[in-house]
Amino acid sequence: MALKNRALFACVCLLGLIYCSKGRTAKRSDVYIAGFFPYGDGVENSDTGRGVMPSVKLALSHVNEHPTILINYRLHMWWNDTECNAAVGVKSFFDMMHSGPNKLMLFGAACTHVTDPIAKASKHWHLTQLSYADTHPMFTKDAFPNFFRVVPSENAFNAPRLALLKEFNWTRVGTLYQNEPRYSLPHNHMVADLDSMQLEVVETQSFVNDVNEPLKKLREKDVRIILGNFNEHYARKVFCEAYRLEMYGRAYQWLIMATYSTEWWNATIDTECTVDEIATALEGTILVDLLPLSTSGDITVAGITADEYLSEYDSLRGTEYSRFHGYTYDGIWAAALAIQYVAQKREDFLTHFDYRVKDWEVVFLEALRNTSFEGVTGPVRFYNNERKANILITQFQLGQAEKIGEYHSQLSHLDLTLGKPVRWVGRTPPKDRTLIYIEHSQVNLTIYIVSASASVIGIIVACVFLAFNIKYRNQRYIKMSSPHLNNLIIIGCMLTYMSVIFLGLDTTLSSVAAFPYICTARAWILMAGFSLAFGAMFSKTWRVHSIFTDLKLNKKVIKDYQLFMVVGILLAIDIAIITTWQVADPFYRDTKQLEPRHHESMDDVLVIPENEYCQSEHMTIFVSIIYAYKGLLLVFGAFLAWETRHVSIPALNDSKHIGFSVYNVFITCIAGAAISLVLSDRKDLVFVLLSFFIIFCTTATLCLVFVPKLVELKRNPQGVVDKRVRATLRPMSKNRRDSSVCELEQRLRDVKNTNCRFRKILMEKENELQALIRKLGPEARKWIDGVTCTGGIGGDSEPILSDTARLSAPPVRREMPSTTEVTELTSVDSVTSTHVEMDSSMVSVQSTTIAPSLPPKKKSMKSLTQIQDGVVQSTGLV
Repeated sequence: MALKNRALFACVCLLGLIYCSKGRTAKRSDVYIAGFFPYGDGVENSDTGRGVMPSVKLALSHVNEHPTILINYRLHMWWNDTECNAAVGVKSFFDMMHSGPNKLMLFGAACTHVTDPIAKASKHWHLTQLSYADTHPMFTKDAFPNFFRVVPSENAFNAPRLALLKEFNWTRVGTLYQNEPRYSLPHNHMVADLDSMQLEVVETQSFVNDVNEPLKKLREKDVRIILGNFNEHYARKVFCEAYRLEMYGRAYQWLIMATYSTEWWNATIDTECTVDEIATALEGTILVDLLPLSTSGDITVAGITADEYLSEYDSLRGTEYSRFHGYTYDGIWAAALAIQYVAQKREDFLTHFDYRVKDWEVVFLEALRNTSFEGVTGPVRFYNNERKANILITQFQLGQAEKIGEYHSQLSHLDLTLGKPVRWVGRTPPKDRTLIYIEHSQVNLTIYIVSASASVIGIIVACVFLAFNIKYRNQRYIKMSSPHLNNLIIIGCMLTYMSVIFLGLDTTLSSVAAFPYICTARAWILMAGFSLAFGAMFSKTWRVHSIFTDLKLNKKVIKDYQLFMVVGILLAIDIAIITTWQVADPFYRDTKQLEPRHHESMDDVLVIPENEYCQSEHMTIFVSIIYAYKGLLLVFGAFLAWETRHVSIPALNDSKHIGFSVYNVFITCIAGAAISLVLSDRKDLVFVLLSFFIIFCTTATLCLVFVPKLVELKRNPQGVVDKRVRATLRPMSKNRRDSSVCELEQRLRDVKNTNCRFRKILMEKENELQALIRKLGPEARKWIDGVTCTGGIGGDSEPILSDTARLSAPPVRREMPSTTEVTELTSVDSVTSTHVEMDSSMVSVQSTTIAPSLPPKKKSMKSLTQIQDGVVQSTGLV
């Protein structure tokens, strides 16, 4: 029974279909739409026209064969070749309007300069126009209310790129667009959308021909995410220039609108780069393009899938192909459904349709706006006369454009699962900006620890020397070197050692609030240490210089308290300067950012070293005052040390070692000041050099002053010194030495002449005496001889002078000073040699003067207590 029922139902259906078919064949009327295609050989975009024509035929066939669409009508297309020429296109439009049957709709065109005049004219003919391939954004509802398109406009490529920005959390972008309406209009819409999404547009650059300068400006503004709108020709130029400017790779991400031909990057006739160079710059670039066919697998309005349609299209097209073939197919279906909508609304539309009646325009506009169906390119529906189509998203990977996803415009949904995984050059998405990492520059901790340890060791050594100096201050050798002044040197050296520790302190080891106090401590400690150490050495050198340049050695008296006053004055000047500085212009923490550098392993990270400095508003003035004051002191100290470089009193003082110390301080201070000014930004290097100079200079000073004393104390624990020590002051300079020699020669000549004159007078007197004696007679002579021999009348003494003695004088030998012998000059009135004789209780200064026939003079002996704090004293000359 069931089988019989099924057979009966099948027969009824078959008879119904046969009846409907016969009725449909008998009653169907022809309806026409006007088509505009660039088709001829050698015509611009003719490949589009020839490529979509098979889909037009296929769509018309499917529409006319569909059992429910336009049941009573047969759809036809009356088309013309526009040759992609505006004049030809407009003429074709008017020809079709004035000849043949009425055209219910206009279908086309593909070329903008053809579409534009036809769209403007169609308004006056009350016709609706549906484009299958023109994506120019100028065709808006406001400007062209009768214009629809089934293909998405250039504006439709903004939404997927904005979705990509959101997907990868890119909030800072730059834009680059070709300065033509096709690309500038969607760019303006995109910028407005970016603003509404509160995304930062760092830089916007356009170009007409030259792409180099816009790219450079984007790079200068550190734009890492670049949204590009330009045609295929300039795309090659842009990426060629990007390759040259190194605006590609892991640090950059390009998102471009790319409705280009297949493998467009392989054509390099318009660039100076090779294919490989352009491919290198393109690596990782994301491109948005038209989706040729839907990938959903849904059944379309034609009752077939997109894949089935593609098979039929491929069988018809031969060698011709156009990316717009699917949109053309859907466009025919949109026109058919719109006509069906009108036919249902107005059954008499075919007989009453008139170009001059505006009502037909209104009803056809309503029909298109209500059209909605599933096409081979996806869902078809018009929003403000625009099609919200699915967008293809590809990425350039290893030399090929690979699909990575789709953007569903109607759902505003980004789907990155419909293709290959996104491949990043740097394994992770690029950052939308160069990450700025402020690197607080600090002294390398290892270097600081080493320097601070060396300073601590130096302080310990200085403490040992201080204990030694205090313990043995009454020992004769130590006492003669002014131990109290040596204590000042040690304390000053300890402070300079301590300044190294403060010199390396910064906010990483302390705090920002403590930094101004660290700056103050640096200034106080270093200046006080310098004034104590160098001031004591300076005063001792000054005393030596004063003593040995004075013409009256036994009258120059410089006591220790005077030297302490010199040090005190220097220290008081420091206190006055620093106090004024701190009260009037206190220190504060200042920072300076140095030359940035890229991170060693991350291109999108920029490291900016930042140094911190001690700063004050008028720091230059105070530093200049200190440099001038200390500089003059250093120069004068070096001069005194140079002038006294030949002083040598090893057993009595340490003047030579003090002089060496002054040289040492002078050289290192000058070098340190220069380095701190020139290399102020190189923190580690400056700290290393300054620490080295301070530690080296301070250590050398301590060793020069105190190591000889330790050695001498070990050699002579009892402090017994040589009984005779020769203190000398060699000629200070070549000019002075020459002057002294000439003076000595002149004195010797004068003495010789005087001696000769006295001899002559003596001979004359002797002759007169002999003559007088002879006149007195023999008895008188005998009496005189007796008196002379005995010293009195009748004495038994030997005669004092014999005849030969009276008639001769001791010869005077002339000795010239030599470079190997030291000639001591203590008076300009006589040629003298000075000797210091010292025993356990007395110090004597002996001067020998060359004079005719006279014994040498001897200066009076002065006891040690009488000379104390004088020219030659037991506590030392320096």
